[in-house]
Amino acid sequence: MTNKSAIAALVWLGRDVPREQQLSYWRSTHAQKAARTRGVLEYRQHHFDQNSLGHWPLVAGIDTEIHPEHRIDGVEEVILNTRAVKYHRKLTSAEAVEAFKKIEWHVTKLATSHWLSFAQSRKASYREVVLIRRKPHVQLPEFHAFINHLLTPAIASAPGIAEMHYHLFESSQQREARSSYQAMLIIGAVDSTMLKKALTSTSFQATESAQQAYCEAIHAYPVEDSYIFTKSGRPTLPQTKAERKPPLEPVRRKLPPAPARARRTSSGIPFPPVQRIPLSGYGPEDVIADDQGRLLCGVEDGRILRIHPERGSEEVIGNTGGRPLGLELLPDGQLLICDAHKGLLQLNKETGKIETLVQYVDGIPLRFCSNAAAAKDGTIWFTESSDRYDFEQYTGALLEHRPSGRLFKRYPNGQVEVVLEGLHFANGLILSDDEQAVIFSETGGYRINRLWIQGTNVGKRELLVDNLPGFPDNISRLQDGKFWVAIMTNRNSLLDRLGTMPAFLRRLLWRIPERWQPAATKTVWAMQIDEQGNCLVDLQHSAIGYHGVTGVVESSGTVYFASIEQGALLAVRLTSDAGTAANFYTEFPQKTSTV
Repeated sequence: MTNKSAIAALVWLGRDVPREQQLSYWRSTHAQKAARTRGVLEYRQHHFDQNSLGHWPLVAGIDTEIHPEHRIDGVEEVILNTRAVKYHRKLTSAEAVEAFKKIEWHVTKLATSHWLSFAQSRKASYREVVLIRRKPHVQLPEFHAFINHLLTPAIASAPGIAEMHYHLFESSQQREARSSYQAMLIIGAVDSTMLKKALTSTSFQATESAQQAYCEAIHAYPVEDSYIFTKSGRPTLPQTKAERKPPLEPVRRKLPPAPARARRTSSGIPFPPVQRIPLSGYGPEDVIADDQGRLLCGVEDGRILRIHPERGSEEVIGNTGGRPLGLELLPDGQLLICDAHKGLLQLNKETGKIETLVQYVDGIPLRFCSNAAAAKDGTIWFTESSDRYDFEQYTGALLEHRPSGRLFKRYPNGQVEVVLEGLHFANGLILSDDEQAVIFSETGGYRINRLWIQGTNVGKRELLVDNLPGFPDNISRLQDGKFWVAIMTNRNSLLDRLGTMPAFLRRLLWRIPERWQPAATKTVWAMQIDEQGNCLVDLQHSAIGYHGVTGVVESSGTVYFASIEQGALLAVRLTSDAGTAANFYTEFPQKTSTV
């Protein structure tokens, strides 16, 4: 504890730039720099609501009024190694002063910062930050004892309080009477009404005379939004430029032996003729088809392309400014986009306008938004492959063998629910034909899951297909309960064995440049599966100059492949021979099982 410090940085935004523009800069460009500073362990931002007042009651003799001229716009909380304090402030201060009107740093030892524990069933949907200045004649030890042993316990004991932590400062960057504080409380309540009740409770009112004795000013700020940008020493932000690899923290995991099919590089059936469809960009991760048979895909420079497959013509219909991955057409014709850098987006294909649907969940940025499926009622299901690794460093999630993927549900009103956590690289997903279930792949689990979301089995999760011979990626739905699954490459026996090997070997492999790591099989591969888990078509070839398939869709008898390792799509015209599965069933589990 003694080698760590806490910083509370009070932030005043400039007045000559629109507020939302400055907030966007603060939680993006500035956050990237602060979160990735060496030595930072936790980094949070609290943006204050400028249109509301805090609930702290008026107390005679204490300044509780926040003068508009001195009103603070937000605060940053940073927990970091003490040796990194000067480096962090130097790195962020010059840029911050240019971007903001003023930043005031309060630094203290971590030993004087406290996180209180509460029942896990409580969830904070409302927060206030309370800044307290002591009376001039009160000594710091006395003031700290008042906060520790009287004030915070009185608040925390209220039933509606869901979270609370606070910092006791020893010094501040400046000594202005109106901006020098010695304590900061961050109080989270079930809702604003419950916080108001806590601050009018009998136990809290019993502290009023002590407040008068110790406090000169108490300023309470309602929090509009709270964000966590570094957690346990790892940035939660998706990277927007090349960054050094995060540390690998492997776990032990024993996998069943791969089926014999994993050792073959073709499906043993005549492979249909293929046609390469060149693109003006690189790395289409997914491909879908609209009702006119045109193909849609996103490339690494952020553009969304629409291609006429017969003519080969291409048009740009939008640009996310990030890294688009999975796509999904909505019933109204708009396009859902999972962007690895920007989150869940919606594109108006006629105007090119991009709308952000989900960028943060519980204050943490979506780090690796992967794929989405939309129900008829407007509900959107979507995946995050990993909350520990960026898209650009996805192999780290596979080497680590630590499940860090998630499945989300976005309601039509915009509310987002975390449905499943701890998934092994959650990826492609679809809804069943009757929308009774969500079917999704776990790339690092070599399996396809079914989660029942309606009917008598609601909430039940099953393994629809287990122990696949390759890495399942995106899924596209057909009619009559059939769907295609893109298989990026064959199972790698070394990667499977690494799950039980010592952690230092995996860390060593992670440090080795990618070009020296074991190469994946270069192959084109997709499987057609039905909702009973049966493989209907097994389509693989490894000698046609296309590989790394991450997306697949069928349209008018042609299967189209997309790949993050190619600058083109691949068209494969299905034939009668390709419509029959190879001799594969004896090694391919057919029955579902409950997870």
